[in-house]
Amino acid sequence: MRRKTKVTRASTGTNCTLPTPRRRLRTAKQVSVIKAAALRSAGDGTQGRSSGLRALTVFDRLPAKHVTFLTSEDGAEPHLCKGEFAVVDTTDRDPQHGELYVIQYQGSERRRALVQVRSDRLNITGPGAEPSLVWWCGDLRGWRQTDEKTLGCPVFAGMSDGPYRTENLQPKLIGRVVGVAFTALGNQLPTCAGWEDEEAGNAAFDPAEYLDILIRTGHEPRIQGDYYFEKMPDRALTKAEQAAVTAVRWKYVKASTALIRLKAECVRRGLDDGRRAA
Repeated sequence: MRRKTKVTRASTGTNCTLPTPRRRLRTAKQVSVIKAAALRSAGDGTQGRSSGLRALTVFDRLPAKHVTFLTSEDGAEPHLCKGEFAVVDTTDRDPQHGELYVIQYQGSERRRALVQVRSDRLNITGPGAEPSLVWWCGDLRGWRQTDEKTLGCPVFAGMSDGPYRTENLQPKLIGRVVGVAFTALGNQLPTCAGWEDEEAGNAAFDPAEYLDILIRTGHEPRIQGDYYFEKMPDRALTKAEQAAVTAVRWKYVKASTALIRLKAECVRRGLDDGRRAA
């Protein structure tokens, strides 16, 4: 029988019983990498935002229903550095304020990413309504300036994604990050998801229908350079309009060729600025 230990989550104050993972000490090189990341965070003013989060347990084997996810960006430093693997509990998908998760985005790339989930209360249902519980997803390090520049201008990272209702966010969460590993430990989660019924999904998506419905409901779709954007309407949608928009968006996310065909339709309609790459 495996020994168990009682663990308190610092970010939620709740107790849970977990199997005790096998731990190992970090090497001097690994420690130096994490210290350097922490110093960078302190230098850009983000240290205070992450200081309340608990440190991650080091795993050298995976419990049942856990996977590893390669950290490819610096948004979760200093707790998870580039090249390290987040250990993810795929049975824990309930949003909790301050916790790290792997999220599945349903856009054209169907990419996965590490995000910190934060809760808030906002009025998202109309004038005079009571505030509702909503969730935001973003980098653990928060909004920050990077070392990169585009056309001489500084590039920023850490923009928040949301607000989400709980029932809309939960299906996107693959699992909560519970530790760190320095190898894949034999069960690595791919960085993007595959496509189910790809041929049928592509056949069901009609870029002309998508643009017609968005424009009719007050959206302003447009291509700027090589990027596709949608300006949201300045008014609340009716239930019928919201249903129509949701229906075509679902067709969009199930089609692997949706974005490239949508861009082509925008160009055909003149909804671009003429600055596309050759």
